[in-house]
Amino acid sequence: MGTLRLEVGGSALRAEHERLLERALRRGDPSPESVLDGASLQGSYSDRALRLAREAWRARMVHEHRSAAVFARLLPPLMLAEAPLEYRTTVLRMSMDELRHASLCARVVELLGGRAEAETELRTEPLPEHEDATPREAALRHLLFVGCLSETVALGLLAEERELTREPAIAAVVAQLEADEVLHAKLGWSYLGELAPSLTDDERARTNRYLRIAFAHLEREMHRAMPNAPVDDATRDELEALGCLLGVEG
Repeated sequence: MGTLRLEVGGSALRAEHERLLERALRRGDPSPESVLDGASLQGSYSDRALRLAREAWRARMVHEHRSAAVFARLLPPLMLAEAPLEYRTTVLRMSMDELRHASLCARVVELLGGRAEAETELRTEPLPEHEDATPREAALRHLLFVGCLSETVALGLLAEERELTREPAIAAVVAQLEADEVLHAKLGWSYLGELAPSLTDDERARTNRYLRIAFAHLEREMHRAMPNAPVDDATRDELEALGCLLGVEG
């Protein structure tokens, strides 16, 4: 366990970090970072809604931070599978995206009146080994889960959040997350499209069996990640304005 914090330090690498945000990771103007600078909440919200929103955005901060390690760990399987170079470079860009997302979520927590830190497990989990699979199957499984399943579902949720969010600064963050998830989902679908025609019957059968496990795992994780505290309609509306969708119980 440790304390997750996402402040940018004052080292000689700070300028390089800022150049990455400005040149490599930027998707449009204005950047959400610039929108958040000096921002304040435009609406009036109940204490409960603000507390629940802080909890949700703090949990998202932790999740995005962990996701950065997931994308970085995709590189070795792609290297072993002899994947085209663009897949190897893109997963590293995606890892940087996730670190940026974590930082943006931290700033939303601050906007909501909270402290942008979380007591959490800082050690990240390794990727599954997939010992029953060939190297290209294993790489495909990783990209299926991350891109075709997890990030594709996240993209749909973010699209709904973008429609519902009414706080301008938070809306800018949600829009950035959604724009990045398009590429993250594309990673999996592109690799699947490239590899699927050449899969053997045995590889295809093993992949189909894996997908049943992957879908069940994703469903559990998605329910756990979304806030599901019982709330009245007024609080739900406040949370939606603050960029928070509620989970479905059961």
